[in-house]
Amino acid sequence: MLYYFMMVLYGEMDSMTEEQITKKILAWLMDNDWQILSYDFPQSGTGKYLHPNKGIRNIETKNEKAFIPDIVAIRNTIAVFFENKNRFFLDDFIKLKNIRENNIYSDDIDKLLCKYKIVNIYYGIAGINSKHFIANADKHKSDVDFILVVDREISIIEDEYHVFLE
Repeated sequence: MLYYFMMVLYGEMDSMTEEQITKKILAWLMDNDWQILSYDFPQSGTGKYLHPNKGIRNIETKNEKAFIPDIVAIRNTIAVFFENKNRFFLDDFIKLKNIRENNIYSDDIDKLLCKYKIVNIYYGIAGINSKHFIANADKHKSDVDFILVVDREISIIEDEYHVFLE
């Protein structure tokens, strides 16, 4: 109950769900000439499963440690991987940092992107536009390449490599 109260207090129980955030990001990406390779809504199972490289995962367990990005999109020579949240969730920042720094999914990512001439891959978060999300995301912005916030519009609050400014 206290957690729910805190979410209401910090504006994270606005009527936007993770699915709605994903849909808004998808529309925004397409409006900006990004090609969507995959997307996943919570509990849908529609996304692309990326498995850890062999030697890291237990082959006997089919989806152990699988990473299912909420959105994978490409434009020109750039690929972006999104995790989307309707509240601040530190675990996603840590997960993306580990993926970016340790390349533990590189085999499946290479398979997914092999048809395209991708030079750079970026990992980031899209979240609800609330003071609480923005303040906490700012503390962990070094863990990801970009942070977008969603309400009526999409706002870029971090884009170190200018991925979305073309």
